Amino acid sequence: MAFSKCFVLLVCCFFCTEALAWDGVVQRIEDGNTLTVSRKGWGGGSGVVLVFYGIQVPGLRQPYGREARERLLQLIPPGTEIAVEPVGKAMSGYVSALVQLKGTSLNHLLVMEGLAWVDRQTCKAIFCRRWHIQEHQAIRERLGIWGLNIGTPPWQWGK
Repeated sequence: MAFSKCFVLLVCCFFCTEALAWDGVVQRIEDGNTLTVSRKGWGGGSGVVLVFYGIQVPGLRQPYGREARERLLQLIPPGTEIAVEPVGKAMSGYVSALVQLKGTSLNHLLVMEGLAWVDRQTCKAIFCRRWHIQEHQAIRERLGIWGLNIGTPPWQWGK
């Protein structure tokens, strides 16, 4: 009985690779929240489209949308190696992931710099509490989107 449980677990680990963290190479930055990454060591291919887990970034036509994209291009230009930890699928069908550059969470960094806000609908992990604290700090310091003096909160833009 114990052998069959171990066998099933091993089969799941080999065939459910999307759930495991992997290293990748940035192919393209679409906007401040979406990028295409090839799996390192998997022969390139068409790449995997990722969205950052737990955060929202302004669209390219919204205030700070282009700045968020430019910041990502500074941090992770095409060819940069990153670590990807898939968390699930986003509503768009893309892979929702935690993205790290040399041990630094880019999801968290965008919130800290005022270029993103914590997604109140999807960010449910324990570390999201820390992200909310950093978001509040960015609001107090009027960083990025928080310095705009717009009456509509960013998470209601476009609704």
